[in-house]
Amino acid sequence: MVLRVFCDFDGTVCREDVGNKLFRTFAGEHRAIEIVKDYLEDRIGARECLTREVEAVDDLSEAALDDFIAQFKLDPAFSRFVDFCKARSIPLTILSDGLDAYVEKILAENGHRDVRFAANHAEFVRDHSKTKLRVSFPHTDAECDQCGNCKRNHMITQSGDDDVIVYVGDGISDRCPVRYADIVFAKRQLIKYCQQQNITHHVFDTFADVQSRLEDVLRRKRIKHRREAVMARREVFLQG
Repeated sequence: MVLRVFCDFDGTVCREDVGNKLFRTFAGEHRAIEIVKDYLEDRIGARECLTREVEAVDDLSEAALDDFIAQFKLDPAFSRFVDFCKARSIPLTILSDGLDAYVEKILAENGHRDVRFAANHAEFVRDHSKTKLRVSFPHTDAECDQCGNCKRNHMITQSGDDDVIVYVGDGISDRCPVRYADIVFAKRQLIKYCQQQNITHHVFDTFADVQSRLEDVLRRKRIKHRREAVMARREVFLQG
């Protein structure tokens, strides 16, 4: 049995939603809000939402992005949590439905270049006198358009039948993966969703809370799987 930890980035590993602020800053407040509203009201999926947001950015150089993301800080307890996982050989993976362009840079700037992550891919392209972002989705699921980066698939393909899956998140893109996790840590919007769906969860504020709870879990002689999560994972394999 291996305990595996998967966690969201925007609003979780990073205390703020970097992607949201990125598009409000460079695509314009009003335009960014309009696009997200269409997504929240189920008129478009997450992939189309992110594509529209990227297309709405008229000009953004890599240097301008670097200056922008310098303001963001990680959860103050995340570094210690990374050390905690390494010391106990607990695989840790960040799953983001945002852009790798900022996830990678922020992690590197905070000394976590070696932390594994998966996100949607962004690259800078020249368009006449301007530099634009272009987004692609290397981690989609063919049967679902709700997410650009299918967090569920990462969790299932990286885990064995006996592994205990831990998920840490805070928002909309975390609603799907928590259904497949044995141990769930939630804050903000995700708390309400877990309550509505009767998903057993632990409320957290920082990764210090997550670490403390997992230390208690590791002291147990036997760590139980969440029955509903096991059934959900089996259903995915049967469909495949």
